[in-house]
Amino acid sequence: LIVVDSKNPTPQNWKDVIPEGKFPLSISTIGKKIFAHYIKDATSEVIQYSLDGKKEFTIAFPGLGTASGFSGKENEQVGYYSFTSYVYPPTIFKYDINTGKSILYKKPNIKINTDLFESKQVFYTSKDGTKIPMIITYKKGMQQNGKNPVMLYGYGGFNISLTPSFSVSNMVFMENGGIYAVANLRGGGEYGDAWHNAGTKMQKQNVFDDFIAAAEYLIKENYTSTNYLAISGGSNGGLLVGACMTQRPDLYRVC
Repeated sequence: LIVVDSKNPTPQNWKDVIPEGKFPLSISTIGKKIFAHYIKDATSEVIQYSLDGKKEFTIAFPGLGTASGFSGKENEQVGYYSFTSYVYPPTIFKYDINTGKSILYKKPNIKINTDLFESKQVFYTSKDGTKIPMIITYKKGMQQNGKNPVMLYGYGGFNISLTPSFSVSNMVFMENGGIYAVANLRGGGEYGDAWHNAGTKMQKQNVFDDFIAAAEYLIKENYTSTNYLAISGGSNGGLLVGACMTQRPDLYRVC
């Protein structure tokens, strides 16, 4: 984030307010505060800054998930944001910019006990040594015995980041013993332009390698085995599934 003097707008007069970091950044404001929303390892991290770039608060969320909102008018002292994850339905919070505290404002009426489930983020190694994040979600008490039905989902394209989101159908699947895994493949936007470009055009094989390595990790770590593993993807993820099904038909039971 930079500040530009409108009377001297040339680049040599620009000043950094929040310097570039490792993770993709988007900016919003409430009152006279800046909210820096980072995609940190495919999940949300939001930090409140003063207008001169002084860090004030890191917003506390209920877990690994996706936050959105944090915008308001210049004279407002409170704002609203939503938070969701693979185990947390979309919920609205009211946020006080003076204290950095959030309070529950509105939650959906979903008749599933989400406390019975948990998400875990892991990092596995792809074919060329690149570390890839994956979030694995399941019912608490799950046994890593190689016999759990696993739905592995991927996308890996168009600079789109797969951040956590809630699905009732996925919860029903997990309630019945299934495991839902989402791999954050190259081609997406999770780590910026270099990550995106590493999964495009002549580099597209990297995306397939990343997804195949995710399946191999889940089998190696005894979450599942070939007889219980399904891979899934929509749109660009359909290309992904088709390619991985063709290249490694031995690895999955269902595509």
